Amino acid sequence: MSDDSKSPMHKEILDKMAALITAAFGLVAALAWNDAIKAVFKEIFGTADAIGPMLAYAVIITIIAVILTLTVARAASRAKSLMRQEIFQCKLCEFTTKIESEFIEHTMKDHAASQDKFLSK
Repeated sequence: MSDDSKSPMHKEILDKMAALITAAFGLVAALAWNDAIKAVFKEIFGTADAIGPMLAYAVIITIIAVILTLTVARAASRAKSLMRQEIFQCKLCEFTTKIESEFIEHTMKDHAASQDKFLSK
């Protein structure tokens, strides 16, 4: 099997792994919010011992899940970019990279307000 035929499968595996990891973080955050919401309802409609800590836990877990989800997405993007060995060159400056997410970040940070991007090629 050649490297070209392996590449799409490797990309698909990376996509699926990233999606599964993201779903797992979402599940943990959902379970945390579930417990927090149960505590709120107990507070409103009955007795609850730990409403403050449950809400804090849900917020912290959600923040961690978002950060880890972004980290996984960036790692998957970098891995896919390295697999296809494509070179991304900025047309407005001398920036060059093999990682698509770095190229996108560069263009957003360094050229977001640049008037050059509106000039014709």
